[in-house]
Amino acid sequence: MKIARFRDARRTAFAVVEGEELVEIRGSAYTRFRKTDTRYSLKDVKLLAPSETPQIWSPGPNFAGHPGKAGQPRSESSSNGAQHPEPWQRGMNALTGPEDPIIIPKDSTGEVHLEGEAVAVISKLCRRVTPQQASKYILGYTCGNDISERTWQREDGSMWRAKSSDSFAPVGPWVETSVDPQDMEIIVRVNGQEVQHTCAKNMRFSFAQIVSYISQQVTLHPGDLVFSGATSASAQLHPGDVVEVEIPGVGLLRNPVVAEFDSSK
Repeated sequence: MKIARFRDARRTAFAVVEGEELVEIRGSAYTRFRKTDTRYSLKDVKLLAPSETPQIWSPGPNFAGHPGKAGQPRSESSSNGAQHPEPWQRGMNALTGPEDPIIIPKDSTGEVHLEGEAVAVISKLCRRVTPQQASKYILGYTCGNDISERTWQREDGSMWRAKSSDSFAPVGPWVETSVDPQDMEIIVRVNGQEVQHTCAKNMRFSFAQIVSYISQQVTLHPGDLVFSGATSASAQLHPGDVVEVEIPGVGLLRNPVVAEFDSSK
């Protein structure tokens, strides 16, 4: 089942995706709901990031073969040899949805990179669960893009602006509830050219392990997002690029890249 969040004019709601239509739902999109008789054509609505006001977590480099980056903070560069996940949290202002622009900040050096990832969506309050229990707290999976300003990442003492600038966490287009997290392929294209291709089975720490580890100290809430972590060497972005993160069987997240408007010029 695919669960989407959308806006029709000024109204926002959740729906189940059925072919080229959305069937609006009543109740909680994360736990129990019912379908209504209200239907929309996908082409007539605006799809939004499929979660509201979430906490956003990422474990950093988390795939076999990730090269790491010289000069990165320890929290971002050392996960290859870690004995447990090393998750960090990014600002929810970074969240943006399908077809929304990735905005390169006007004071950026221009060294802005993408990393396509899978994203788990939490379904219910999750606190001190084991890895064996964790799957019961995951609603499903969607596509995500971890955007980073590499100069800021190397030079700052933290990653607050390098990872949490506005629009630096595109997610969507919807949540797929019926997918094996170990079988997901993650394919990333820039302007139609493939730049990344990997499988979730290559994750050093599985989604269940990451969710369990976070839950030992932090309560996860319905709609919280847990990224898979970085997959491979990242690709630099430029204004005018179009980025696609595709997970077959889940969906395709597409975002154009633009430069922030400088009102001083």
